[in-house]
Amino acid sequence: MTEKKQSLVIVGNGMATGRLLDELIKRDVSRFNITVIGDERQGSYNRIMLSPVLAGETDVPAIIGKPSAWYRDRGIRFVSGVQVKAIEREQKCVLTTEGNRLRYDHLVLAVGSRPAKIPAENQALEKIYSFRTLRDVDRLLNVARFHDRDARPTDTDALVIGGGLLGLEAAYGLALKGLRVTLVHRSGWLLNRQLDKTAAGYLQKVLEAKNIQFILSDEVVRFTGSHELKAAEFKSGRTLSCKLCVIATGITPNKELGLQAGLKGNRGVAVDAYMATSDNSISAIGECVEFKGATFGLVEPIWHQCTTLAERLCYNLKLPFENSAVPTKLKVSGVNLFSAGDFLTSDEHRELLYCDDNAGIYRKILLRDNRIVGAVLFGDTRDGQDYFAMLQSKRDVSDIAPFLLMGRAFYGTEPDQTAAA
Repeated sequence: MTEKKQSLVIVGNGMATGRLLDELIKRDVSRFNITVIGDERQGSYNRIMLSPVLAGETDVPAIIGKPSAWYRDRGIRFVSGVQVKAIEREQKCVLTTEGNRLRYDHLVLAVGSRPAKIPAENQALEKIYSFRTLRDVDRLLNVARFHDRDARPTDTDALVIGGGLLGLEAAYGLALKGLRVTLVHRSGWLLNRQLDKTAAGYLQKVLEAKNIQFILSDEVVRFTGSHELKAAEFKSGRTLSCKLCVIATGITPNKELGLQAGLKGNRGVAVDAYMATSDNSISAIGECVEFKGATFGLVEPIWHQCTTLAERLCYNLKLPFENSAVPTKLKVSGVNLFSAGDFLTSDEHRELLYCDDNAGIYRKILLRDNRIVGAVLFGDTRDGQDYFAMLQSKRDVSDIAPFLLMGRAFYGTEPDQTAAA
């Protein structure tokens, strides 16, 4: 007698789900009937590549990794353009906004996140956008296509709020479309969670050469206009006219669906090291989860979560997820940047530093107990992965410390190479 297949329902169809499906298919999914429910119409796409789409460096078809036919060809039911509004745990069902109930034996929440809000008035005005989905990119491209290029040279076409990775990439994409862009960041320097002030200064100089202006140590408190955005008022008292605004200040985990169903969690839906929630029949991955108090916005740890969950679902094997350090890179053409681990020098660090203002090269390596605990590189990042490997392995670099800043050609790849030389 053939064993009845279990119903595996995955809510959310972002990058985490796309990767999880790949990991499941690599293994044995013959025991499951898989249903994927996504609120966007198209299949899973690479959200990391939204910035190059906005910049015109690639197009939409190139970033859609799983069109509708992909699911059909693999026997996966794909329910698109639909939201799940409730989980009925006792009945093991999810309830959609259309009133349909889908039963599950095991449920995976991969509902991602939404753009973080800023405490500014009048955010409902037209021409204020997020930068999170293909729909957002399409709206921005339409505005860029029809913006007035005959306006005064001092006017700002686009205001971007947020000096993190997403904000910088949005600003760059809009600038490439010919818009005059001003980026506002409430910190005193860009990427203040990944770079020190010196490296951020190098970055700002390069981006200014790409027609992006900056307002630092300030923030928008109010948008003005009758129906459509006309200007932004700042905490400092200044006012800046603008035709559109992109808010890119981070993300907020979509925890509500899980928490309203009674799952444990605080900043996100709480999971253990095997991606299990407080309900044995429900797992969670991606930007909606909380693990040991941490939430996730970078793909590398989320890929590891997908591997952990696939091992458990397919083989009942326990491969624990570990939240390890992830290096930072910026997807802006002509900008070479790398940051990993500690980036601000303190008394507990031994600092190795190299600066070349003329060449635009900056290198800083931070050591603690003769081990690399942080690296910040700008302009020349060729040795970034080497430094990161040594950081992860906690290798004692006493023998090669004098040569580290000069790169692999001087310190070699094995501990004894420099000593032998």
